Amino acid sequence: MGEKRGNTGKLQYDFNTAWVCEVEMQGKWYRVIERDFRSFNGPRRLTIPNPAVLGRFDVGSETYEYEGPYYYWNSNTQYNPEEHPKGQIIQQIGQERQKAEKTAVAGL
Repeated sequence: MGEKRGNTGKLQYDFNTAWVCEVEMQGKWYRVIERDFRSFNGPRRLTIPNPAVLGRFDVGSETYEYEGPYYYWNSNTQYNPEEHPKGQIIQQIGQERQKAEKTAVAGL
């Protein structure tokens, strides 16, 4: 049997990953996945649903600015946001972020 390869460590999340993660780019807020959220060097916010109340269907939600730590993309290594360009996902030197590819299944 071969040994495991690739990303075998578990990433740290300092927030509930079920919450809505958003980042601000060019004046607009965009929903992103948790892995990109924790590595984005710029304004970040979380939208959290209010607790459910029996008999009420309009639960609502609250949005908070997130001031948590910044991690390099796909690692648990923290970085200083002042040392990197604003408004983008920060990755370690020599590590490439996977690009989305078009697939024949989607017909794109």
